[in-house]
Amino acid sequence: MHDGERLLIERRRRGQSAYKLAGAASIAPSVLSEIEHGRREATFEQKLALARALGMEPEQLFQRVTP
Repeated sequence: MHDGERLLIERRRRGQSAYKLAGAASIAPSVLSEIEHGRREATFEQKLALARALGMEPEQLFQRVTP
């Protein structure tokens, strides 16, 4: 399972739309979709923003979190 899959599962588990999460993390919805479907690796900053928007620590959501 890649990082994006874990992100997608957690977002859906929380009942949050992709549009709402993308807005809360200040990234484009299309970028979030690419991350969730494994077509793009999230940057360090995006990982931090996405985890925070879900109320999580980045290490809980992503395997590798390095700047």
